[in-house]
Formats: sequence, C-alpha cells, structure tokens
Amino acid sequence: MSTTAKDGYPSQYEHWISLKNDKEIFLRPILPTDEPLLVDLFNKLSDQSRYLRFLSHHHVLSEDMLYHFTHIDYDSEFALVAVIKEDGKDAIIAVGRYMLDPSGNFADLAIAVRDDWQHFGLGKSLLGSIVDIGRDHGISRFESIMDPRNDIVKMVLQELGYDVKYNLRDGVYQVVIVA
Repeated sequence: MSTTAKDGYPSQYEHWISLKNDKEIFLRPILPTDEPLLVDLFNKLSDQSRYLRFLSHHHVLSEDMLYHFTHIDYDSEFALVAVIKEDGKDAIIAVGRYMLDPSGNFADLAIAVRDDWQHFGLGKSLLGSIVDIGRDHGISRFESIMDPRNDIVKMVLQELGYDVKYNLRDGVYQVVIVA
C-alpha cells in the first residue's frame, strides 16, 4: 500500500484500521493518480449506494468530477480513501471527503463505501477520521444533504457522539454536524 510522496502530501494521516470482519484496511489521503481506482469504486457501487452518495442517479463519473475529486489541496478540500489489495493490486473500497464552503463557515461532508464492505465499521471509522482531519484544519461545522431513509448514517453519527441537527427541506435532510 505504498503511496507516491509529493510536495504537500499529508502522510501523517496514513493509518491502518481493523474492521468487525477482522480485516486490516489502509486509510490514506487521496492522490491525483487514484483516478482509475476511484472509477473502479464508483463502478462497483450499487445504484442505491450511488444515489445515497450523490442524491441523484449518476451512471458515470465525468472527467471534471474525477479531476475535482482527486486533485485537492489537502486543506480546504480533503479526501481519505480506504485501500486494500485485491487481485494483487490496490483497490479503493471507500472514500470520505470534506470541502470547505467558500464562506469558510462550514465544510460539506460526503462518504461512500463499496457495498461488499458495508456493515463492518468502515464508514464509521472513515467518517470519524475525516471529521478529525477537518478539526485539525480548524473546521468545527460540517454540513451535508442526506436521504431521510439513510438510517445507517444517522446511526453512525449518533454512535460517533456528534451534535447533529436534521432539517427536512425539499424531501432531503440538511444535516449539520458540530464536531
């Protein structure tokens, strides 16, 4: 699970976690070279998981989206990926990210976990890690939009002990997390 070091790459956020299925997973900041691994993750997500991540039906990741998701500054934008060895090569099985709103008052938060890796505690670990990184960068308020039926994320947020407010607007929750 080696990474290619580059100027500004925050290697201090690389770490291993253990899941409920006794698997060891490597978490690390995303790299520009992760584009094909991100496409593979997206293609292995079910339609339901894609919808819960984007709240719309995406069938492909555009080149612009891929570039935006992988070329970040590691400060106002940050993404952490969960990496395993699969068929002898690296595979991304989850990604958590935040992006500071231009107002600077909050960061947008998002997470996606490959379906075959859900329910093992990966999402909870990833979400906790990305919020901790945001805190390291001075962010204490995160916002997101979420499908009201996404009970798993609601449960994870409660288990993590965050102060969370849900506001139903236009059929989706606007979620505010104070960490």
